[in-house]
Amino acid sequence: MKSRILYIVLIASMLLGLAACGGGGGGSKKTYTYKDMVVGFIQTGSEGGWRAANTASFKETAEQLGINLKFYDAQNKLENQLSAFRNFIADKEVNVIILAALETTGWEDVLKEAQKAGKVVVLEDRRIDAPEDLYATYIGSDFAEEGRKSADEMCKLLEGSASKNVVELVGNVGSSAAKDRGQGFREKMGACGINIVKSQTANWDATEGKAVMEAWLKETTDIQGVFAQNDEMGLGAAQAIKEAGLDPGDDIKILTVDATAGAFKAMVAGDINTVVECNPLLAPQVYEAALKVLNGQEVPKWIPSQEGVFYAKDAETILPTRKY
Repeated sequence: MKSRILYIVLIASMLLGLAACGGGGGGSKKTYTYKDMVVGFIQTGSEGGWRAANTASFKETAEQLGINLKFYDAQNKLENQLSAFRNFIADKEVNVIILAALETTGWEDVLKEAQKAGKVVVLEDRRIDAPEDLYATYIGSDFAEEGRKSADEMCKLLEGSASKNVVELVGNVGSSAAKDRGQGFREKMGACGINIVKSQTANWDATEGKAVMEAWLKETTDIQGVFAQNDEMGLGAAQAIKEAGLDPGDDIKILTVDATAGAFKAMVAGDINTVVECNPLLAPQVYEAALKVLNGQEVPKWIPSQEGVFYAKDAETILPTRKY
């Protein structure tokens, strides 16, 4: 009888051991692959070549990796972004939400809702003002550094100029890109005596950039430089300068931020002098970080993109290699 009891105990112990080792037990943790990712991506809208390239990067990379991408274009309206965010929280299929925020504020409530629902949130391109523990990571540029680079380059362009009056075409005033680029530029512009005589939003748009520049030129032509916070506004400014009978790139130096193919073409034509890069091809970095978080891995709170500065003298050689 004793030996029979010992035999039963031994068999029971062996079965428990197998369960503890995960041999088909329900307690084993899932390992996610890209094919398990269902991504809700909330894009700002369409602001020209840079944003189109950014969108294409996410769509093309998702297809390559087998990711189920649910894409939403907010048409540059914050209320649309917030509504889409809540829709993705409610969508049981979605396990990752990617946000390119139109504005820096107004996100804390939906981020808390996403966290409660167990969604991984990754910020791309645009920073927000919210506690870092409410999102996994931010992947994108150092916009303030772009502003500092722009000031350094404008100093080079205006070296030897008696006057250094610069006008600034600003993007969406509520966005982190506009705020930080403007702040960074002001941090370094004093090194060579740059004076910002006019600063106004043109909402990242070429047509608005042209209209704003036209209005300024009617007031004064004592302008030596244009700091356009994106290529589109700079292209609009160049057109306005031409129509005023002046030579963009010569009479008035133009520096833009983004480095799209359109800006390179303008550099080849001599209309733009210098371009500071803001890389839109962020999807591979974003998807990789999201997958790591889904699998319980730690990622940095900021993963920067790699960017350079380009000059008119090199534009013709580089232009054929631009992907956006």
